[in-house]
Amino acid sequence: MAQGKNAYIRYKVLDRCFRDSRRHYYMEDLVEACNEVLYNYDGSSISERTIREDIHFMQRQAGGGVPLERKMDGHRAYYMYSDRNFSIQNLPMSQSEAEMLSDTIQMLSRFKGLPNQEWLDATLVQMKSTFNIGQAKASYVSFSQNEDLKGLKYFTPLYEAIASQHVVSLEYHQFGRPSYNRIIHPYQLRQYNNRWFLVGKEPAVSDVLPIVVVPLDRIDDYKILENEKFSSIKGDVENYFKDIVGVSPKFGESCQHIVFKAYHPADSYIVTKPIHHSQRAVERHDDYTILSLDLIPTYEFETIMLTYADNCEILEPLDLRGKIKERAKNIVKFCESE
Repeated sequence: MAQGKNAYIRYKVLDRCFRDSRRHYYMEDLVEACNEVLYNYDGSSISERTIREDIHFMQRQAGGGVPLERKMDGHRAYYMYSDRNFSIQNLPMSQSEAEMLSDTIQMLSRFKGLPNQEWLDATLVQMKSTFNIGQAKASYVSFSQNEDLKGLKYFTPLYEAIASQHVVSLEYHQFGRPSYNRIIHPYQLRQYNNRWFLVGKEPAVSDVLPIVVVPLDRIDDYKILENEKFSSIKGDVENYFKDIVGVSPKFGESCQHIVFKAYHPADSYIVTKPIHHSQRAVERHDDYTILSLDLIPTYEFETIMLTYADNCEILEPLDLRGKIKERAKNIVKFCESE
């Protein structure tokens, strides 16, 4: 089918009208039927010209080659299928559509952390059987994932706790230390660098930290506290992350204007994959590009800058330049030690 805003919805409405043997659908009736559905869907509307273009496309082979008849009733024409058993919904998928569906199924099959995975597994099996995708060749799309990541088993219950607004009790450990109990009011599951984190409010520290970020791979156990009153977040949780890179919010700090020089070819990578939404190209030269960022520097941001090694140079602020320099010295020290 052709692409376009609400095109598929219009085709389904027209298909229903063309199959209706109880009444005649004149052009104004087709427009009215489509507009009624579109208005209830998103408040939009279309013109008679759009419907005529839709009919023309549906009659073409690319649009399904529908067996449409245009019959005259005096000076007016109405439209109907010559074969009342025909429906565009019974048309077989094209090869490209089948390949796209196959890749979508492959993508969903690889995501092990979705809530209520049991129904998803059953649905995928049915889709593979229905569309004969069981013998699909290697996927055209590959997704980075870590199926062995610890803590993924907590994704579903924590997701459901967020949706139902239930407080959770977590048994949590820091690396190299025994676990301890944390009471969390969960707001969001957030992914960064192929790891999952729970974002929420922890009453024990909320006077200092408005939200906390808990890595799922450090959770040892959990319990839903159904009788505990849930405290909703004030504002949008995204506001805590918009000025940083990563998942380590810094409270009470202001954004800094960061300027750095990226040498070729690193500059091309950074320009095409911005480090932060505030990134701007200040100057472009043959051998390097000067870029700017407005954010709160975090450990994750410093780590990203270090991944470009000798291809990037922090110009300002000087204290950030000094931090990168010290971390680089440690890298050299570790590499030189026997």
